[in-house]
Amino acid sequence: DALRAFAILGVVLGHWLVTAIVPTGDGGLRVTSPLKFMPEFTPISWVLQTLAVFFFVGGYTAAKGYKPGTSWSAWMRRRFARLLLPVPFLLLAWVPAVAVLLWAGYSAETVQSLVKLVLSPLWFLIVYGTLTALAPLIIAAYHRTGPLAGTVILVSLTAAIDVLRFGLPFGLDGAA
Repeated sequence: DALRAFAILGVVLGHWLVTAIVPTGDGGLRVTSPLKFMPEFTPISWVLQTLAVFFFVGGYTAAKGYKPGTSWSAWMRRRFARLLLPVPFLLLAWVPAVAVLLWAGYSAETVQSLVKLVLSPLWFLIVYGTLTALAPLIIAAYHRTGPLAGTVILVSLTAAIDVLRFGLPFGLDGAA
């Protein structure tokens, strides 16, 4: 729980540190990073990189919470219900917020930037959900191979994915 609280605090403070909404001068708003104007605070942003802590804690709780022989679908429903519960509330809050912003005269471009700023961190749920869905397979493979071999395999797979994504000249997204 302490690690989870630390990770949440890191994400919230980290986003506040790197994201600011400022007026454009023409009645609009734009997103910028306060670190552009206060680069001396950049090292703080390094300490607030706590996403790995989320995945560590999530993996630990998945390993502790999944019991062999448990129905995968029932386990997934319970895990996803907790994981996705806040999302509809976030979306429901932003529907009227968008309407109010547009009614107040903000441009569609400004409103789109704000909505993107709010919704873009939800990419985390896709990755986290995928790893959660794979957790029973990962747990089984880990137990079959033993702790040392299981750790080596998982770290090697992670490194291979990073090499494919970041190490190749074109990456996985095909961009040069």
